[in-house]
Amino acid sequence: MELAQATPWLERLEALIDLEHVERTSALQRAAFAFEPVPHIPTAILYSVPEDEWPRYTFPEIYADPVKMLLHELADVYASARLQDDHLYGIRANYGTGIIASMFGAPTVVFEDTLPIGQALSPAALETILESDPPGPYSGVAGRALETVALYRQALAPYPKLSQAVGSQMLDIQGPFDNATILWGSTIYYAFYDAPERVQRLMALIVDAIIGLVEEHRRLDGRPPQEHDGAWHHLGGLCVRNDSSVTLGPAQYRKLVRPHDQRLLEPWGGWIHFCGRAAWWQELLEIPNLRGINPYQGEFYDLLGMYARCAAARVPIVQWTTPLDAECRERIRTGFSRIVYAPNLEAAQRLLERLHTTGHADGEPGLTDEETPA
Repeated sequence: MELAQATPWLERLEALIDLEHVERTSALQRAAFAFEPVPHIPTAILYSVPEDEWPRYTFPEIYADPVKMLLHELADVYASARLQDDHLYGIRANYGTGIIASMFGAPTVVFEDTLPIGQALSPAALETILESDPPGPYSGVAGRALETVALYRQALAPYPKLSQAVGSQMLDIQGPFDNATILWGSTIYYAFYDAPERVQRLMALIVDAIIGLVEEHRRLDGRPPQEHDGAWHHLGGLCVRNDSSVTLGPAQYRKLVRPHDQRLLEPWGGWIHFCGRAAWWQELLEIPNLRGINPYQGEFYDLLGMYARCAAARVPIVQWTTPLDAECRERIRTGFSRIVYAPNLEAAQRLLERLHTTGHADGEPGLTDEETPA
């Protein structure tokens, strides 16, 4: 697809962007993440946009065509700009969870209905990596991703509002241990006991590779390295993902993984995401320059207890997706952000009205995200 074919969509979105709303949303997020009083909890309300309003593409299509990827990424921007919720605008070169692993030679698998993933290397290839220097930023799929980052800024440059309001969201870098599990495979858990120094070496190489990639990303796009530049600002430059780490206990995470997460967050700050039940989540609060945590499956946690610990540490909970009961809605009024879901624009507008009236978007039968599809 030629970039010129995207022009009608870019012009449509340029006309829709309200820069004053963007500034108000940024100020709301900044205050909430600093635990200051806010009129309502920053909330991204996600809903499906009809295909006649904005084009849709499959994952193989966007993986193969950066212009289609651009339009795919701008779909959420269009939806948010039309609704005017608390979602800031960012687009990323969305090549899946295997970008960093591919820099070390891991193959990438593309699926029809979900993001691409990386696959484990052979033991011989892994040994070669452990004896080598970290790869450069244009290695593997990362090279394509960086080219796409540059294309995005080129595409938005003719549009004053889009180029100002739409950030260059950092690539999906995963995290030191998540990438290590991709490269090593499931036998990495044996290596914790049999070859811990090799696991440490691999994570150190991964951190080096990520830092080099992030620096090149920000050199290309000219955006602040201290911002992730996506839906949530004021949380630092990186979102570090720790999904595989939920298989570890607190002592293992603290000793083996946290030092690498800490080194990755040291230059620019950031927030840590994890799915599942993380027994070690409280260990995160001791990481310097941690700006937030994102426990994506809130049903596994005592939210009020977690919120009390995080508030004491001045670390906000971000992108919470689980519905809140009445007590949580009453007690959690800052230091927090949410995602809720609606089936269409009309339902999203009702949720937005409730958010502005009560401070939270749920709590009324028929309007909660419990009853709408993700």
